[in-house]
Amino acid sequence: MKKFKLTALLAVLTFSIVITGCGGKTTQQNTNNTQQSNDVAPIDTASAVTGDWLIIREMSDPEKLNPIVSNDASASEICSYIFESLLTQDKSTYELIPALAGLPQISADNLTYTFQLNKDAKFSDGKPVTAADVIFTLKTVKCPLVDDAALRNYFEMVDRVEMVDNDPTKVKFVLTQPNWRGIYTLATFQIVPKHVLDPGNVTDKFSWEELKDLKSAQKNTEMQKFADFINSQEVSRDAKYLVGSGPYMFEKWDTGAGVTLVRNPNYWGKALAPNYPQKIIFKTIQDNSAALVSAKNKEVDAMYVIKPSDFYKDLENEAQFNLVKARPFEPAYSYLAWNELNPLFQDKKVRLALSHLVDRKTIIDKVLYGDAIPIQSHVFYQNKKLLNTELPEIPFDPEKAKQLLSEAGWKDTDGDGVLDKVIDGKKKDFKFTFLSNTNPVRKQILLVVVDALKKVGIQAEVQELEWSVYLDKTKKHEFEATYSSWTSPTTPPDPFQIWHSSQAEGEGSNYISFKNKTNDSLIVAYRNEMDETKRIALIKEWQKLIYDEQPYTFLWSGRARYIYDKRFKNARWYNIQPSPSYNEWWVPAGSQKYSPNKNN
Repeated sequence: MKKFKLTALLAVLTFSIVITGCGGKTTQQNTNNTQQSNDVAPIDTASAVTGDWLIIREMSDPEKLNPIVSNDASASEICSYIFESLLTQDKSTYELIPALAGLPQISADNLTYTFQLNKDAKFSDGKPVTAADVIFTLKTVKCPLVDDAALRNYFEMVDRVEMVDNDPTKVKFVLTQPNWRGIYTLATFQIVPKHVLDPGNVTDKFSWEELKDLKSAQKNTEMQKFADFINSQEVSRDAKYLVGSGPYMFEKWDTGAGVTLVRNPNYWGKALAPNYPQKIIFKTIQDNSAALVSAKNKEVDAMYVIKPSDFYKDLENEAQFNLVKARPFEPAYSYLAWNELNPLFQDKKVRLALSHLVDRKTIIDKVLYGDAIPIQSHVFYQNKKLLNTELPEIPFDPEKAKQLLSEAGWKDTDGDGVLDKVIDGKKKDFKFTFLSNTNPVRKQILLVVVDALKKVGIQAEVQELEWSVYLDKTKKHEFEATYSSWTSPTTPPDPFQIWHSSQAEGEGSNYISFKNKTNDSLIVAYRNEMDETKRIALIKEWQKLIYDEQPYTFLWSGRARYIYDKRFKNARWYNIQPSPSYNEWWVPAGSQKYSPNKNN
């Protein structure tokens, strides 16, 4: 059976994802004496041994570690080491390859996908991965009472999942209609164990029809009880529930200190994903200065989200700290988001004016030390097949911004230096707050933007919040504007979750409440179009619409800044998450720092 080749290489950003080529070149040295990871480095595992610990700095605790109800960047990274999906991606070729199952048999009408599970696949408690686990996981995902709106919308086309011929190793997905993204969706969600999360087989009583109907679900007391359990913090942080089939097992979560994973000694898929470190510790250090001190003191082994000034100046002589610096490129985008629940941002002329007030070149040169490329779309800038290359860069042009603001009715009528306008019968000043997390680079960038806004009569300030609070407010649309970012795996894009009007309600990811009928129709048409040529035309047309409407001010794709301890071998960066794959790193026996008997 042929491998499924991914036809698109693009990414959308939350934090950090990296682009590499498929060749075997070693990393190059730039003028700042740092590694540019433009290509995947050669595999360095000929003498690989297990042991040692890898301590990674994280900026904040994850929300939850239940992969069904978690979608923040930290949780996704950690869960990737605990839980696995039916298929995975080859990190160099981006092809879908077997994992918990082999490549599926797809019916001629593209409505049925049949997977043969790997008979060797098992959870960390020794129990086999079966069709019952796959069915249970999908029922949980599709349950309208479970807090997984961001995930559930991808599975709307799934009618049901069934065991085939009473064979616990064979499972069939039945779709309501053909969907060109079916293989990517069905293959890449993480499987959780039914025997752990539903030992009483409660979900067996839930019909697939009932799971599609919120009102019916709300009347089912057993379903509500089950959903409350799945949504609970207990399921998201207790080792007895966090049982997966991946190379690592959950050990503990110390709130505010971090999450510890331990090597799964009986991992079934070592050929697919080795697990060299004995432990992987995601150590929470919110303050960036404190994190840098920890790296210099050899208290953490790897970290990113490093201020460019710290990376290039404070760590200029990194050899004295036993550190290596790397700059992998991110196939990703950052943006300024304008919440359209606020009347300030409901006019597209205003949003375009705001885009003209962002001096991307100066910010990239002065704040990011040249480590970024301006972008005008969420499609990865190197993906010439899908990227609409006819979208010109929006230049920094305060005079054009003033013109657009004036055309939109914004004037300084009282001479106080702040633009104002009568909205709903009341005079309103053009004042708002940028919400940001405690990332110092983001704050620095926002202050540059705030200064440019001030010069045309717009008053803005920056409010910093701890990550979990920031994320909660963003999801609830409780902000006016923000600087944020998105990421996604290297599969063909589905704009629905972030851009469709239906996702502006509840727990959808359209946090800016952007609603546009043409936008919705283009997304649906693109989703349902099986002809690739027509589909590409639709995604390019959709990009043009977003460009014209400017609900986001697209900023740039940039390089990530990593440092890691020199004792680690095989430190490699990929285009797909998790990147890097820390389970691939290893330390020669004579250089190992920790052992199971030592304390951190």
